[in-house]
Amino acid sequence: MVATTHGRVRDKDTDCMKVVYYGNYLTYFEVGRVEFLRQNGHPMSEVDETLHMPVVEAFVKYVKPARLDDLLEVRCWISARRRASFTFSYEILNEGGERVATGSTVHACWDPATGKMIALPDWLKALVGVEAERE
Repeated sequence: MVATTHGRVRDKDTDCMKVVYYGNYLTYFEVGRVEFLRQNGHPMSEVDETLHMPVVEAFVKYVKPARLDDLLEVRCWISARRRASFTFSYEILNEGGERVATGSTVHACWDPATGKMIALPDWLKALVGVEAERE
């Protein structure tokens, strides 16, 4: 399942050339994964009560610059899972449908009550596509 959300590039997200600053793509990824969870019935405010998902690895491939006032589409899905971690993948497109960036973040599953890693909960396993389960 792919979740999609849209956002316009704000001035605060750009550098002096009015191009999106490279670090802000990770923020766009975060917006995408929070919306992925919300669209699947798990708002972050509820998830945080029982599961923390720290980022343990991040990757961004910059394909084409995004600029001030561009309307971006952020696509997000779970692309892989292991016993106690999983991977979100992302694709960001501009209004013309051109790919701006792709990437991924790997997340651990952490129990906020015990402070220990835990296996993926069943509700999260249910959001993982068949392709991802094979990785």
